[in-house]
Amino acid sequence: MKKYNYEYFASCPSGLEEILSKELADLGASTIVIVRGGVQFEGAHEVALKAILHSRIASRVFKYLFQFDVSNEQDYYLAATDIKWKSLMDVTHTFRLTTIFGDLPFEREEFRNSQFANLKLKDAICDYFRHHETVRPSVEKDFPDISFLARIDRGQAKPYVATIMYDLCGDSLNQRGYRVAKIEAPVKENVAAGILKLIKWDPETEDFIDGMCGSGTFVIEAALMAAGIAPSFLRVDRHLHGSGQKQWTFLNYPWLTKDEELKASFKKLLEDISESTIKGVEKLGKMKGRISGNDISEVSLISARENLKKAKLDHVIQLSQADARVLNPNKNKTLFICNPPYGERLEHGEDERLKALYQGLGDHWKHNFKGHRAALFTGNLPMLKVVGLKTSKKHILYNGDIECRVAEYNLY
Repeated sequence: MKKYNYEYFASCPSGLEEILSKELADLGASTIVIVRGGVQFEGAHEVALKAILHSRIASRVFKYLFQFDVSNEQDYYLAATDIKWKSLMDVTHTFRLTTIFGDLPFEREEFRNSQFANLKLKDAICDYFRHHETVRPSVEKDFPDISFLARIDRGQAKPYVATIMYDLCGDSLNQRGYRVAKIEAPVKENVAAGILKLIKWDPETEDFIDGMCGSGTFVIEAALMAAGIAPSFLRVDRHLHGSGQKQWTFLNYPWLTKDEELKASFKKLLEDISESTIKGVEKLGKMKGRISGNDISEVSLISARENLKKAKLDHVIQLSQADARVLNPNKNKTLFICNPPYGERLEHGEDERLKALYQGLGDHWKHNFKGHRAALFTGNLPMLKVVGLKTSKKHILYNGDIECRVAEYNLY
């Protein structure tokens, strides 16, 4: 059985792996390996904490714990009972298990059902504690103290290999905590941040307009980036000044609680984020007017205002109501970004209205945004041709299960 010490995996939306790898490298990660849906990396435990607190792209961060070869489900159960689970959790902790299948043969006799594999691992953990502690821990699906991820892949020494990991986060990292009001099919926070990095938006040299801001996700993520505010700033504030509810599951793990040096590093990281947030909001105050959101829908603007207020940015970010096809650029070089409707829920006969929207955006940019840039994020791929402008770059990206494109336009 292989025991890991300093190996981690950060998951992310498909299409943002390269951006995430650069982010992790800047945070001190090493031995970085990009795979579909995330990045494997090594580093001191503090690097993992930095990834959780500072990554704008990661969905979750996992710590590799053990890996072992198995022949079948019963072999899996027996091998798992050899793990010293009391070094990973206390019997009083509630726990949650998630089992996923990776690279496995389609035709196989074993590991055909992930729920059954999950049950075998749960039994191994509970039986281990019954043997050593005479009592067993309880399973909690919604708000566990400890969260594990198990992955089953094709093996070499034996037919299968199992990998056990800590989920260090609990709630997904894209859930920043500012989205209290939602509209239909919102863009995930880390997807919005990833798009801004994909198109290389530089807040020092380029103003920002979201022409169809919806609930305000792009505007808020742009503001956080421009101000250097960590995406975890609201969780950090609740941890330092809130009701005491734990914001991340790793706060329960012996990985942190039994490492005094790591606890001191974590405290310092929180203090630094708290301080930088104050400075960042002050910086945004001086940038007033350079980052703005717009939407034709008053309902969307109400949602955006509520979310900006929750993010404590309502006094530094401007919102307006208008058709995106009449907005003008700022005096400074401006990036116009928008996430127009995809059209998957349009009623019969509204296809022409959607085409008019996309064509209208292209015409407006062509005639009124010369010398500036535009970026369009959509899951309706045929509509990109309707825009009528030559793209400078296209990026494939997934927003949830929807395959999307990010189209960049340099406007001359």
